[in-house]
Amino acid sequence: MDVQAYRLDADERKRLDEDGYVVRERAFGPDEVAAIVDECERLVAEVARQDRGRRATAGSYTFEADAEATLIVKWEGDSDVIHGLEPFAHLSPPLAATAADPRFVGPMIDVIGEPEPALFTEKLNLKRPGRGGHNPLHQDFPYWYDAADASRIATAMLFLDAADTENGTLEVVPGSHRQGRWRTRSDADDFGNLEIDPALEAEVTPVPLVVPVGSVVYFGPFLVHRSGPNRSDRERRALLFSYQPPGCPDMRELLAVDAPPASDAN
Repeated sequence: MDVQAYRLDADERKRLDEDGYVVRERAFGPDEVAAIVDECERLVAEVARQDRGRRATAGSYTFEADAEATLIVKWEGDSDVIHGLEPFAHLSPPLAATAADPRFVGPMIDVIGEPEPALFTEKLNLKRPGRGGHNPLHQDFPYWYDAADASRIATAMLFLDAADTENGTLEVVPGSHRQGRWRTRSDADDFGNLEIDPALEAEVTPVPLVVPVGSVVYFGPFLVHRSGPNRSDRERRALLFSYQPPGCPDMRELLAVDAPPASDAN
């Protein structure tokens, strides 16, 4: 597939500028998504079998670092349910190859203004039926404090399941990116203080992205977003690839240096 064929068109660039995000519904077909899901679930099962025993609470999340695998596991509290993995492409050649798909890379050329976007990090977010918790209001920018230039990192999020308010879809605040970095909390630990100040929540009206399986949303580091818990009997899984200008250290390299807890969740 030709990367240039998947660049944002004029209307999409306008929406990106005004709203801070662009959605392409059904960018990936059902069979493609099914193959990606199979590989993701294989990886999750493999990770879950390993007993690390080094969990730590940071902000609203429970993390576990695997220095040998250069992997951060995000758990649903003290349960045996995995909420997310990051970074993980180095543990799965098929998923690493997926990051180079033109349907991700093409739009990123316009989102970050770079002709050859490079992968910064990848996340697998899981909201299991009735088990997946909420992710507080936040921007991605503060979590990437060690990146070469966090203001030029953007994300493509592939919905591996149809998503709505019942199963905890992504909720975005249109136009919020225009204000730069928002005020954050000051009453939590260092990681929790990267979340947006709860006092600001009353001032915004997040828009839930109700999308079919295979849809992709593209957004930059300053878009304010959150997601609710999964109250349904359905999965809400998402695969996220974040890109940056080439030549900058990626998340694996940064983890090898000082092992920060992880980036945000969606």
